[in-house]
Amino acid sequence: RKSFFSSPTAAKPTPIEEFNFECYIHFRVFNEVLVKQNVIFPPFQKEFESVVGNRLLQLAFVQQQQPLLLPSPKMSDSTTTPLTTSLQNALDTTDAIATLLQSKGFTTSWERSIPPDDDMEDFTSTTANNKPSADNFSVSSDLPYSLALNGDITLNSQLLLQELGYRLYPSVGRWLVREGVTRCFAAPSSSSSSGGGDGDGGNKIVLQIDDYYMDTGYSSNPDLFEVKQVLLNIV
Repeated sequence: RKSFFSSPTAAKPTPIEEFNFECYIHFRVFNEVLVKQNVIFPPFQKEFESVVGNRLLQLAFVQQQQPLLLPSPKMSDSTTTPLTTSLQNALDTTDAIATLLQSKGFTTSWERSIPPDDDMEDFTSTTANNKPSADNFSVSSDLPYSLALNGDITLNSQLLLQELGYRLYPSVGRWLVREGVTRCFAAPSSSSSSGGGDGDGGNKIVLQIDDYYMDTGYSSNPDLFEVKQVLLNIV
């Protein structure tokens, strides 16, 4: 009997439960190999998430049948700065990735917060007489927003792996969002579309995504706490 499941008398595991279990055993082995080989984790994690996120996005581009599922980047014009355009592309891409995850059965629903207009304006403030140019803008503040992923099918494996002290776990939503948003802020001259989290092109954007586990039932009894949602905080 697979110890991942609660009881030998329980009903036959669903495909979702089987997939969750397969994620758990694979990533547990991955983590044990990393520990045995004394791999320095931060740079490995950055490259791993970038490579996997990039490959998943490429699969999405190949398989998608709805033209707006993963939108084409918008181009800046005389009324917008490159950073403003990149920001809107990043928000659109976040929505598209969340829709993709739901359509593929990785989540049951999602919701993205809407950054206040003032915060967006501060983030995209420009210099040099506000002339839109690839060289005359600067980032004046962080612009945090969040993406709530409900019913993530890998939720149990994520939690169990972290409870065991492992740092590599199947956070598909975070990988995709990181890679997709990074592409939106990449320098036009960049020869590589993968960035692993730091959009270090002409816009000098540093992307940070933290995941939190939420109980949407909001019970005041800690014994009744049950994780149902992965909340990605994107800065």
